[in-house]
Amino acid sequence: MKKMMIVAGLGLCAPFLAHAGNAALASEEATAPAFEQVDTNRDGAISREEASAFSALETGFERVDANRDGKLDAEEFKRSRQEGKAGK
Repeated sequence: MKKMMIVAGLGLCAPFLAHAGNAALASEEATAPAFEQVDTNRDGAISREEASAFSALETGFERVDANRDGKLDAEEFKRSRQEGKAGK
């Protein structure tokens, strides 16, 4: 009987826990910078210097710079955000 109560209680909590996780993800996405915010000199690319203002982008810069030109174009930036969402 005690086990049944625990299982039932967990079943009732699951939707609330899932919602809390979704809310955290939505909040994180809302605070993630847009390409235009990071490309401060408006040259159409994100340099290492511009990326350094955002720790997650700075740390993954090498991995995200697919063509190894030392800057991120809009497509590379977009891919990095998609990978970030998939990794969560």
